[in-house]
This record gives sequence, structure tokens and C-alpha cells, in this order.
Amino acid sequence: MCVNVNYQFIVTVADLQRRYRSLVDKIKKTGEPMVVINNGDPDVVVMDVATYNSYTQKLKELQEENLLRIASEGLKEYKAGKTIILKKGQKLLDLINW
Repeated sequence: MCVNVNYQFIVTVADLQRRYRSLVDKIKKTGEPMVVINNGDPDVVVMDVATYNSYTQKLKELQEENLLRIASEGLKEYKAGKTIILKKGQKLLDLINW
């Protein structure tokens, strides 16, 4: 059984065992990840190395962009005098009024 759902295809463990080569060939050809279902629940996602590398590179880029945005925002707040300098031994949570 092979069902296309939202640009992914879903197979059972039994399908993967029976049709391994053809399914892997399809993953390599299309670049689409394959979701493997075990006992009715999604168990793992299988994808080709190129797609995996592309996804991890994009994730790293997004993380870097986010960190740079946060750092820039923090620097602007610091320059605008909107920051608080903690005293020795003081924790940020000490400033929150519960």
C-alpha cells in the first residue's frame, strides 16, 4: 500500500520489507520523504541523503538567522537603555513578580 499525502508517501513496515529497492529508488528519484507506519502509527521517515543534507542546511540557516535577529534586537534594547544589569548572584527569575 502506498498513499500520497501532502507531498509525502506512506508505507507500512511490511511494504518496506517487500518493496525496499523500488521504494528507495522512488525516494531518490523524487526527493520526497517516505513515512513508514508501524502498527498503525508513524514510526520513521526515510529520505535520500541529498534531501537530508538540504533540510539540515536549511535548518542551520534558519537557526542562524533567528540567533542574529535576537542578538540584533537585544543590542538595540541595550543601546536604548531597556536592559537590566543583574547584581552578583541575582538571577533573571528573581526579577519576575509571581
